Amino acid sequence: MVAGVTHYRTVKARADNDWALAASDLAAAMEADVQAGLTPFFVMATIGTTSSCAVDPVADIAAVAGAHRAWVHVDGAYAGAAAVVPEVRARWFGGLEAVDSYSFNPHKWLLTNFDCCAMWAADAGPIKEAVSLTPVYLQNTGNALDYKDWQVPLGRRFRSLKLFFVLRLYGAEKLRQYVSHHMALASHFAAHVAADPRFELAAPPRFGLVCFRLAGAPRAANEALLAAINASREQFLVHTELGGVYTLRLAVGSVWVQREHVDAAWAAVCAAADSVLAAQPAAGGNGKH
Repeated sequence: MVAGVTHYRTVKARADNDWALAASDLAAAMEADVQAGLTPFFVMATIGTTSSCAVDPVADIAAVAGAHRAWVHVDGAYAGAAAVVPEVRARWFGGLEAVDSYSFNPHKWLLTNFDCCAMWAADAGPIKEAVSLTPVYLQNTGNALDYKDWQVPLGRRFRSLKLFFVLRLYGAEKLRQYVSHHMALASHFAAHVAADPRFELAAPPRFGLVCFRLAGAPRAANEALLAAINASREQFLVHTELGGVYTLRLAVGSVWVQREHVDAAWAAVCAAADSVLAAQPAAGGNGKH
């Protein structure tokens, strides 16, 4: 948008691919652009989408984009913090060595105050060529790493200092334990959902997020469920839509959260479901609304 490119478009994710971008769909879309006389030049993939924490197949996407010499950026946003855990990094972060740039936000899940974004670039040259502006009064020997040449604004806050102190204070092992703890609690909540026939998982639980809904219930019932949960003022959930289907999201992310808090959240969900389902017509409804 900053560059004035207004005809960017989205390649839709599919349920049968766990809401991740399929490399084959990307390849078809890029080839269609070429046939239409357009030049694909930028692709953005995601590790941990906002709605469902889906993970795009980064290596496959980089291969498809590479055939068109398109720049590939990967957004790690929230889930990028999970890369501190070696086994998680091995499972979900493969292919980053093949992309042009990658970023994630330590302020979302790595105990760092807002705002803080970490970014890597395989070759910073194109970035600096695009956004650098060096009037005579800012010229230097060129030996210094000048971050004004990596961004649109001229100045920036000293964000790296707070991240430095988080790393020094907690250390790698404590950060791994912190992220792993949240992931274990999310899996614990997902197990509750999977064991209760009234509910269904709307997407595979990943990282600290669980997407779920009343199984086979109409949209209005799931809307009422969310409203009842939040009306208690003991828990707070938000919703999304996956393939047009209304879905509730439980995110484990508090610094102080423990297993008993997750169990309390599940109890609140069940109590709200009892009330909502008791008020539903016996005939049920279409769960796709």
